[in-house]
Amino acid sequence: MITIFHGDNTVASRDALNQYLDSFKGDVLRIDNKQIDINKINNYLEGQSLFGDSKMLSVSNYFSIPKANSDKISKIFNKTETNIIIWQDKKLNATQLKIFPKAKINIYNLDKIIYKCLNEIKPHNLKNFLFLFRQCQKKEPFDLIFFWIKFSLRRQLQSYSKFPKSDIKKTYLQLIELDYQNKNGTLTISREIALIRIMSILLS
Repeated sequence: MITIFHGDNTVASRDALNQYLDSFKGDVLRIDNKQIDINKINNYLEGQSLFGDSKMLSVSNYFSIPKANSDKISKIFNKTETNIIIWQDKKLNATQLKIFPKAKINIYNLDKIIYKCLNEIKPHNLKNFLFLFRQCQKKEPFDLIFFWIKFSLRRQLQSYSKFPKSDIKKTYLQLIELDYQNKNGTLTISREIALIRIMSILLS
């Protein structure tokens, strides 16, 4: 059986995946798209578990694997009787999901309030952005909100933006620095306040 976890809400989908794997009583092999080895996968699926337990193969970001390999692996997955778990760090489209027609699909979507908040990232719109940002904080974890704000700025850097590209780039780099300082313990204020200060300069 193949089970797929995906969606824009990567925090929720990852949590659900980990709960699912933790509840499995048996042998679990976890790999991600950067560790794909077709021979290793074949050997695991065809071999016996060390203690004769049930087996499960968990693959993170399968749909990011180069097509030449993913075509071969999908044939293996569709014919094996071993439980296959696939987690993807984004929302999959219908064409991608058709690769595994019998799979059980678990989708985790972002709350619409986050999309509304991202749409308020435009010049001279600080008040509206802050209002929706605070609404987001009531419903979603900070890490998820922070990820999507960074994603929005990165997308504006790569395409159209109502801001000067220099302003977007400066803000984006400041968010990267904020994330770095938070992770290494050198951030002297809360990350929420730090984020608001950075965005306030851009949106004022």
